[in-house]
Amino acid sequence: MAFSLPWSLLLLGLLPGPGASRAPTVVTGTLGGSVTLPLQLQDGQQVESISWVCRSVPGAIATVTLVEAGGPDTFHQADSRYWGRLSVVGPDRSLKISHLSWADAGSYRAHVNLRSSRLTHTREYSLHVYEKLTQPHVTMSTRISGNGHCLIILTCVAESRGGTVTYSWTPLGPQTTLSHGGSILSVTLQPGDSALNFTCTVKNPVSNSSSLPILVLPSCSGPGILGSEESVGETVIGTLGKSATLPLEIPVGQEVEKVTWSSRGLVAILQPGPAEKPQEPKITASSQIMKDGTCFITLACLLDQAGEDVQYSWDPRGQGAVVSHGGTTLSISWRSGVSDSYHCTVKNPVSQSSSSISVKPLCSGSFLPCCLRKEFILFLILGALQIK
Repeated sequence: MAFSLPWSLLLLGLLPGPGASRAPTVVTGTLGGSVTLPLQLQDGQQVESISWVCRSVPGAIATVTLVEAGGPDTFHQADSRYWGRLSVVGPDRSLKISHLSWADAGSYRAHVNLRSSRLTHTREYSLHVYEKLTQPHVTMSTRISGNGHCLIILTCVAESRGGTVTYSWTPLGPQTTLSHGGSILSVTLQPGDSALNFTCTVKNPVSNSSSLPILVLPSCSGPGILGSEESVGETVIGTLGKSATLPLEIPVGQEVEKVTWSSRGLVAILQPGPAEKPQEPKITASSQIMKDGTCFITLACLLDQAGEDVQYSWDPRGQGAVVSHGGTTLSISWRSGVSDSYHCTVKNPVSQSSSSISVKPLCSGSFLPCCLRKEFILFLILGALQIK
């Protein structure tokens, strides 16, 4: 069927064709959440099929074939790390990715085949994954400058494992100076100046969070000189009638003989008792082997009678690894040739212990995919019948 020249130009302009220089569409998603790669098609456009491709995965991760008579579409997912997390949504058949991980960030392409054209039109995307930011905390130290002014240094600390975090402070004025990308605020005050309340706000493309206000007084309690290493220590903010914790960080490996707490006099003395042998954590594992050889493994680190203030960590943590459930669970995509042994370490303020597990047996031939196990059992049954 022949098209007039204006109609042909319009049809070819609906989507960029091969060699088009159209910039990728930037899409942002939240770690563990869902994101949609939008595919905007014109009304009445006759689409035959759409293939979705990720640069880090060979071949198409998903394909949707449209029925010309208006029947149900045929949707196919390839055996990859995206298995079970993909779906098409909306009349334009946009691609939805669920349970986002760090490994999902990267470049994607949608190859659209039209019934009225032999050309494949391409739409490119750049997916960025960020985690939701938690409330930042602010530490404070003071110095006395040579001219007798008080220099207060506020440092805003945000826990973020990836992506760009921007910092902002309120209020700002001629007495304040920002440095280190905005994470540090320096305030110069003189005797007689009013006390100020400062708040730090951290932001990334998917979330923002603000610290509790911190009160800055126009006085330095220490005789330090500008540039010295002395400071008044960390500021802890509490609520009237509630409890507050003064954090004490003791380097791993150091043996504590006694801790003395004081504030305008003696408050408490802590003398640790005999050290007990720390319990070793237990690691449980489950695995699933895909047809392309990729092995998905979930490791859970458990500690009996863990108590409070227990922290969990895993080593190694390569690209694509996802830690969840407070650090107790590690999800990885494993292939032969990478690290075989994984270690879980648990620690509290006075001790730490670790356990290891080899993941290679979890991904050996004895752990066949479900469909292959069924075929193997059927083969044994048919063989036994033939022998009889």
